[in-house]
Amino acid sequence: MKVHIVRYTPRTGSRTAQLVDYAVSQLDPSSVTVSDLAAPLPPALDQRTVDAYIQRNYLGQSVDAEAAQALAPLDHYVDALRAADHVILATPMYNFGLPGAVKAWFDAVIQKDRTWTIRDGRYEGWLTSHKALLLYTSGGAYEEAPGGMDLLTPMARQLFGFMGIPAMDVVSAQGTAGGEDAVTQAMSQARGQIDRVLATWRAEAAPASPVERGLHAEVG
Repeated sequence: MKVHIVRYTPRTGSRTAQLVDYAVSQLDPSSVTVSDLAAPLPPALDQRTVDAYIQRNYLGQSVDAEAAQALAPLDHYVDALRAADHVILATPMYNFGLPGAVKAWFDAVIQKDRTWTIRDGRYEGWLTSHKALLLYTSGGAYEEAPGGMDLLTPMARQLFGFMGIPAMDVVSAQGTAGGEDAVTQAMSQARGQIDRVLATWRAEAAPASPVERGLHAEVG
């Protein structure tokens, strides 16, 4: 199980950082890679980068050294994501949605013919074997529902899904602007949910036992 951590936790004392650090502590360090979006921030899609991306990924043309240099930071994020089979996105909620740095990461990795393509006139995501976990904290308590104030969860779900990731688990610690008892309870519940998600991932990634392999062979 290879896990890629995408984290944006710039605030000193970030509770989102506490959650993702807890998740990482439960994983084999040799299986973990990290993209820290706070240091440095993902590059903006300026004119040079967009033109180079269209030339290479849509028109199928080779690009010169300057254009390749513009695309290199984006490709770094794509390569790290593709090399893993699980991704954990850790972010606070800003103004009910994704922070700009996290949206910039999605803009970097959602690349035609790298994480998705168009086949027979339809969009096709390529990361169908990946699994995703969204970790986030918010000062208030919000619901993911039509007309609700949680814009972060449905957007992350849509963007991961566009790349072919079939499902996204969500663990949140909400209401962290409340009293200390409420914060302690929310964080404790979130850590328990992280444990359950990671246990499921491990069970699904575990190789079949010799007995199970023999049963499968007999059935086959």
